[in-house]
Amino acid sequence: MTTLSRGARGAAILAAPLALFLFWPARAETQPEIRFVPAYFSGDFGTGISTGMTYVPLIFILGSTRQELRVTVPYLSVTTSQPVTFVGNEIIPRGPGGRTAESGLGDIVAQEEYFFLEGGRRRPWLSGLIRIKAPTADDTRGLGTGEWDYGPGAAVIQPLGARWNLLGEAQYVVRGDPRGTDFRNTWWLSGGLQKKLSGSTAASLYYERMQSVVPGRPDLVDLILGYDHGFARRLTLRTSVFVGLSDTAEDYGLSAGFSMR
Repeated sequence: MTTLSRGARGAAILAAPLALFLFWPARAETQPEIRFVPAYFSGDFGTGISTGMTYVPLIFILGSTRQELRVTVPYLSVTTSQPVTFVGNEIIPRGPGGRTAESGLGDIVAQEEYFFLEGGRRRPWLSGLIRIKAPTADDTRGLGTGEWDYGPGAAVIQPLGARWNLLGEAQYVVRGDPRGTDFRNTWWLSGGLQKKLSGSTAASLYYERMQSVVPGRPDLVDLILGYDHGFARRLTLRTSVFVGLSDTAEDYGLSAGFSMR
């Protein structure tokens, strides 16, 4: 009997929602979307280890006015002055060694969000979500932990007039512990403002704070400036600039790509 690795089992399990996206019958109330938004991050992430990371996600979204299913399939390329492990948005040293360059499939993430309250001109949108990360990345090369993560969350979108939205989200992440480690479960919080500059253009500013998986280590804090522009009814340019506000975050990051409905 053939035994699948943890990564292969994770990929097989998360293939179900991906297949649902690909073969879901076209209905007026559902809207499929594909996003391709590569990103690059640079810094030492509070470790003293010079790190450059390219994150290339392919994101499949199936949404309606009441729910959104999102599956992220990422490719990672990490170049460092010493070996590290990539844990979510965090870089953790993993022993002595020289310069390393690792690349491959990252951890696949599935997220289901359900809107309990549909917003209006003044009424907020309120939603609950569940997020699952499968260990599809190669933990022996530091591209992931080799463990499952999961957790619930909640989000709010509060309209502020015709052009502004106030955004907030909180997630609690239950971390799997690789052998010989004791990662703590973490909170992931974000809040920001979005402004519609025109019918096809929007800008946003987010403050994001995530607890470190290592007890006693400072939180990862980011400021994110986003700009989206729709070229046509189905094609949208999506760009972001990331500025790390804590030693444990990146020094800077850039992302640019497209989404297609």
